[in-house]
Amino acid sequence: MSIRSIMLIVIVVLCVTDLCLTYYYVAKYKKWQPDKPYKMIELNPLLRFAWDNFGLHLGMIIASVVILSLNYIVAKNAHWSIATILLVILIWVMFNHTKNLGLLSQLIEKYPTGHLPHEIFGKVIGNN
Repeated sequence: MSIRSIMLIVIVVLCVTDLCLTYYYVAKYKKWQPDKPYKMIELNPLLRFAWDNFGLHLGMIIASVVILSLNYIVAKNAHWSIATILLVILIWVMFNHTKNLGLLSQLIEKYPTGHLPHEIFGKVIGNN
């Protein structure tokens, strides 16, 4: 098995993991603060567009197909340096997921009703 094939497999696995963790994070966040708009939770415009138009579940499936396809095409056909950059970015994203899930869990534990005090957080869009 070539290094390129191994890199392709690792990129696809990391991409699937990223999408699963993103879904878990957003679903948990929306359960905690259902009025919070997706644009305040996620930065990826493709995911936000799909969620706004198709809902969280179907939108995630549709956007995942597009994102996975693009990642596969780039990892398979682009110059090895581009695939390496993609791999590094996906590894960085995994660290961010770990940090963000921890912070969200702490917020939910401290403010289980979803209401964030104005004195601490200021005006928060979608605050319950």
